[in-house]
Amino acid sequence: MFRSGALNTSRLPARRARQLGQSSMEYTVVVFLAVLVLVVPDANGDIPLVQLANAFKRFYNGFAYAVSFSTTIMPL
Repeated sequence: MFRSGALNTSRLPARRARQLGQSSMEYTVVVFLAVLVLVVPDANGDIPLVQLANAFKRFYNGFAYAVSFSTTIMPL
């Protein structure tokens, strides 16, 4: 049984013990590639991260404009 939060690898089969920590390495590689895709400029010199930030700004400006037309008057 596990008494503390630590993982006791002496009771695990050898194949499973070798796989411990594998998912953290996979997550690290995926996050690194995602950051690389967002930071490296494309053929036109545009940086995707800046394009994404501008898209969020445009969306929020449109959203704020649409919300400004709403009223709080309750019908009787």
